[in-house]
Amino acid sequence: MPQLDPSTFGSQLFWLLVCFGALYLVLSFIVIPRISKTLATRAQTLDGDLAEAEKLRGQAETALKAYEDALAEARSRALTLAQEMRAGVQAETDRQKAELDAKLAEQAGEADAALAKARDNAMAGLKDAAGDLVGEVMQAIGTKKAADGDIAKALDSVAAE
Repeated sequence: MPQLDPSTFGSQLFWLLVCFGALYLVLSFIVIPRISKTLATRAQTLDGDLAEAEKLRGQAETALKAYEDALAEARSRALTLAQEMRAGVQAETDRQKAELDAKLAEQAGEADAALAKARDNAMAGLKDAAGDLVGEVMQAIGTKKAADGDIAKALDSVAAE
């Protein structure tokens, strides 16, 4: 094998040094700087994007806080408005109920008076009719008709019970 022949070791070592030297120079002056530049650009882009994302997150949190505050204020105003409307409706309902109660009380008083008058008229007519009926019954059974004053006293005592 020619690689293991000691007479070719010198030329093999020379070309080994030349190839490794050339490879080292190409890598150190061309390839590695390009890779380093690409990595640095990528790191800057990532840092910029992260900073922008952090800034946007801060803005989003601020907007969310403003939205929540506006929503809470709107709810508060809606609740206040609803309570005011409820109070107004309740006041109107109470007023109408009071008017209706007064009107019904007046009508009930008038109806009670009319009932009392009708009852008194009926009782007066009933007393007269009962007196006449008692007199007729007494005559029908063959007894002497009692005096109107006696019949009235008897009816008054029965009505008092």
